[in-house]
Amino acid sequence: MKDISLEDESRITNHESRPTVTIQEEKFFRPRRKREESGGERFLGILKKGIRMAFQLLLLSLFFLMGQRVYVHLLEDPFFRVREVEVEGSQKIPKETILSLGGFEEMPNLFSLKLKGIVKKLESHPWIEHVQVRKLFPNKIRIQIVERKPIALLQLEELYYLDANGLIFSQVEDKDEYNFPVLTGLTRVALEKDSVEAKCLIMKALEFLRIANKEKVFPPEEISEIHMEKTYGIHCFTKTQGIEVKFGWDHFGEKLRRFSIIWSDLQKRGISVVSIDCRDLKRMVVKKSSS
Repeated sequence: MKDISLEDESRITNHESRPTVTIQEEKFFRPRRKREESGGERFLGILKKGIRMAFQLLLLSLFFLMGQRVYVHLLEDPFFRVREVEVEGSQKIPKETILSLGGFEEMPNLFSLKLKGIVKKLESHPWIEHVQVRKLFPNKIRIQIVERKPIALLQLEELYYLDANGLIFSQVEDKDEYNFPVLTGLTRVALEKDSVEAKCLIMKALEFLRIANKEKVFPPEEISEIHMEKTYGIHCFTKTQGIEVKFGWDHFGEKLRRFSIIWSDLQKRGISVVSIDCRDLKRMVVKKSSS
């Protein structure tokens, strides 16, 4: 075998690799020639896109103008003018007050009504806890009202209604008819000076009312007054005989059950009493009437 020198091997290698280099160069430079040739086509493509976008903007503008004209026409069309307002759930508040507060006296167009604004106006009334307003096309409005439910009255300088959450929401008017227990022992000055402590006293009195109603010993309609004292707790007075019953600040359920046993026994014996002290669970003190 003939020996091949390093110089001859290099020539053979270079000779064999030349076609490969030529092919790679052709592949590499071919895209450049294409890009150079498509410059005009690229400009035409951009121009077409611009025309298409301008046409789409023109269509949107036309649709917007047409929609605006239709909306203005609907606002002026008497067919969609409010002709009837239904009010549901209102017992304390007259319908005329609701119509005036919501701005329905002029019977506006349905499309011009802003429901959120109407709801906000109606819920500003102290007796309205929640309200829902719906449009019923072509010319009707439905208002569903949830009124606050008072469970007691609070005696300050005047009488005020209290709901189950302890919210003082409206002053009692002279014409109002009511049959709720009256919470006493607070003043307006004390309420403004320490609202947190006053709120605690009120919530304790309402807690007693809820438990008394649950135990069926003292129905709320049989309690005329609940007096609140920071030191001695809850004192309630019966409506029929004016008996004072002292319950303190805690264990209302157990105290009411024991009071029920004592009260039944006193009624069976025909014993008239002035007061019953139930503050101590181990010992209840009955003070008999002198008569």
